[in-house]
Amino acid sequence: MKKKLKILLADDEKELARAVGTILKYSNYEVNIVNNGKEAVEMVKENMYDLIILDVMMPVMDGIQALKEMRKNNIKTPIMLLTAKAQIDDKVEGLDSGANDYLTKPFDKKELLARIRALTREQEENKEKYKIGNIIFDKETSEISNQNTSLHLNNKECEIMEFLVKNQERNITKKELKKRIWVKENKDENIVTMYIAYLQEKFLALGANIKINDKNGYVLEKIV
Repeated sequence: MKKKLKILLADDEKELARAVGTILKYSNYEVNIVNNGKEAVEMVKENMYDLIILDVMMPVMDGIQALKEMRKNNIKTPIMLLTAKAQIDDKVEGLDSGANDYLTKPFDKKELLARIRALTREQEENKEKYKIGNIIFDKETSEISNQNTSLHLNNKECEIMEFLVKNQERNITKKELKKRIWVKENKDENIVTMYIAYLQEKFLALGANIKINDKNGYVLEKIV
């Protein structure tokens, strides 16, 4: 069964957010809903999404601020802004701040879904395989491989690998990684160190030109 794409929706109009959430779930997307930009930023730190939808006018932290914060932290997930504003300047500010698309309220659900399909098409087509340096990570088969050899990853190794791949260039703390991978398990943070070491050993075995730098938090990078 094909895995559902995961969407984060942030909108302080709770009735509208519920309605849009229902549309998305009915259209076979997995949806998390929050009601302000700060909550959206926190959710993105702890979860991986295929698309983020931000309302511009929200309390605590508005959509533009949340967008800038995400891009500052190297979150490369496609982001679509929703707003009741139609002025050109507002659209330009959003796009210049790193948004991938912009939809003005009120909108038709068919247009919303069409724009979502357009923004997630590349992820849909390529979401299971990632090329990093001279290594290919295949999430579907839980393998990393070079041109000649492949090695199997266990469930936790695979989850860590996916998280690091999707958050390249962003330093991931040990605490954040433990919280993300061992969500409900009462494990010591040293388990993170152990699994990072397992992955590093498999990179070496494949002659990979990548490593997990752990000086200021974990980050997947090419060996120069």
